[in-house]
Amino acid sequence: MAELTQAAGNVIGGVAGYEAGKYSAKAANTEAIETERGGVAEESRVREDTRMQMGRQIAGQAGGGFQIGTGSALDALTQSQVNSAFDALTIRREAASRARAQRMQGAIAKAEGANALTQGMVGAASKAIDWASKQKGG
Repeated sequence: MAELTQAAGNVIGGVAGYEAGKYSAKAANTEAIETERGGVAEESRVREDTRMQMGRQIAGQAGGGFQIGTGSALDALTQSQVNSAFDALTIRREAASRARAQRMQGAIAKAEGANALTQGMVGAASKAIDWASKQKGG
């Protein structure tokens, strides 16, 4: 009878591992989505900050007697825009990379859960076979 109890325990443990893996995968996917959203928000903040800085540059250039839109004044604005685009792309790439890693962790957790279910079922079958063998022989 102990074998049947152990078999039931193996099944329950396997199902619990499987459910935990599914839950972890869903949680990791949710985290990945939030990471991507955070990256979009940060990217927008960087672009907005750049626009504000460029506005201050233009105002400073005009107040300093530069002819706006030509020469070094234009070069400074262009460089600000290039830096902003690079920063925004870096933020987007890093957020996407973190999100991929989170999704991968979820996939691993889900696979571990499936493996736990398989182990539980194999263990349960083994215990049931042991029990049946004892019943047949005894």
